[in-house]
Amino acid sequence: MSELPGDGIVPPAVRVADYLTYWSGLRPDALFDELDGRRRTYREAEADVNACASALADAGVRCGDRVAALSTPRPEFLTLFLALSRIGAAWVGLNPSHTRDEMLHIVSDSEPVLLFGLEHHRGRDYTEDLAALHRAVPSIRAVHPLPGADFLSRGDGTLPDPGDPDGAALVVYTSGTTGRPKGVLIGHRAFAEGCRLQASLLYHPDCVSLANLPVSHVGGVMDVASVPLAMGGAIRFMEDFDPAAVPGVIEASKVTLWGQIPLMFQYVMMTPEYASADLSSLKRVGWGGAPMPRETLAALRATGARLTSVYGLTESCVAVAYNDETADDESLTTTVGRPDPRLELRLAGEDGEPVQPGTPGEIQVRNPCLMTGYLGLPEETAAAFTEDGFLRTGDLAAARPDGALTLVGRLKEMYKSGGYNVYPREVELALEKHSAVASAAVVSVPDPVYTEVGVAFVAGFATAEELDAHCREHLAPYKVPKRIEVLPGLPLLPAGKVDKTALREEALKTREEAPGCSAASSS
Repeated sequence: MSELPGDGIVPPAVRVADYLTYWSGLRPDALFDELDGRRRTYREAEADVNACASALADAGVRCGDRVAALSTPRPEFLTLFLALSRIGAAWVGLNPSHTRDEMLHIVSDSEPVLLFGLEHHRGRDYTEDLAALHRAVPSIRAVHPLPGADFLSRGDGTLPDPGDPDGAALVVYTSGTTGRPKGVLIGHRAFAEGCRLQASLLYHPDCVSLANLPVSHVGGVMDVASVPLAMGGAIRFMEDFDPAAVPGVIEASKVTLWGQIPLMFQYVMMTPEYASADLSSLKRVGWGGAPMPRETLAALRATGARLTSVYGLTESCVAVAYNDETADDESLTTTVGRPDPRLELRLAGEDGEPVQPGTPGEIQVRNPCLMTGYLGLPEETAAAFTEDGFLRTGDLAAARPDGALTLVGRLKEMYKSGGYNVYPREVELALEKHSAVASAAVVSVPDPVYTEVGVAFVAGFATAEELDAHCREHLAPYKVPKRIEVLPGLPLLPAGKVDKTALREEALKTREEAPGCSAASSS
């Protein structure tokens, strides 16, 4: 692989806050972040972060402690996050869209020593929610508003020793598709190295990133906020995802780096504002987490920006595979790209041995950015790693001759129909080739004849009969779903991924009814 644009420009760091110090020394008057006309330079942000770090220490926060914050994407979030980095404590993000019960699970599990939070947002009053969390969780010593001038003035300027750089920098709770969310521990050094790797991949001078992803996820904390910091860029915050407002913000703030999940791009492109906005400032457009529809991809190509899709997961912290700007439309819509040659990735079979090219295997990765483990769950942490230190992602993929990886499903989603292995993503890709299909999701249900069969849920305009015929043109008979249901749209989790748990429940609920248009066959 040729040298990446940011190699040699983005230096290594032990903690992500080190990047603020580095760039504030080189570019003190450059724009650091902005929200609705409020702008901070690197010099000002460095002063705010140091003041916040000193105030946290004065409040008794020590190396290794955890601090939770209920926040939208905004400068106060980044001040607090970087201040925690500076003193060796850990960030725990709470999403304003969560219910009180969902927030209670996270703070009960993570046991933060302090809780910060918005008091009001979008008509919701959080004061009683925050008070209830305080009452319910004994570890919380105090509740504060998000750090403003009052809190920043409380310290005496002293910064404590940040301690072990491999201690936790943040605890990110997984989406919980298979149960209650688990807290993923990511270390300071691991997070900083992930930022360096991503920044080197996406580097361009005078980066301005649009930051409108939840700060309870790696995407919101790392990809759109900390990665731009690592390359000395600016962060343009939006507190909420407002599809109609995004084009105007890109135009007015001269955004150069636009990262979303595919569904968010689709929503933005459906607005009349998108068609009339000047998006010529865009240099890089990236996405992950879900397949990109071809129609959306074509619209993104029209911006003239370099397109990049990435594959990673919370537990890997960093993206471990990607399509770069040389990738064609077919690769960008059907693969997650090639493994990053700077990192280790292998496809392993059920016996743990590498599979042959073209044969599905579990993606397993090993690199300096991996999670430390699951908070308070030693057995699940041990099960997540192989004996030689590779993280088991649970994702099944097959390598094409060009090295690009095609996801075929989750290890736990693979099912056997008539003795044959069926990979849901392979069936979904076949369905999505139909011109009238926007997206598809396949789940399995028990069957008295074939053990398991697939049920497909499709967002689109074709009939079930048409899609059944389409599947039979592109798939072996045993892979054709037993039933195909066409819906206006697929149910989504808060992170934007399809809620397959809900679809499986729907499939099980209706499996005793008429089987639909398609009978599964293993011949």
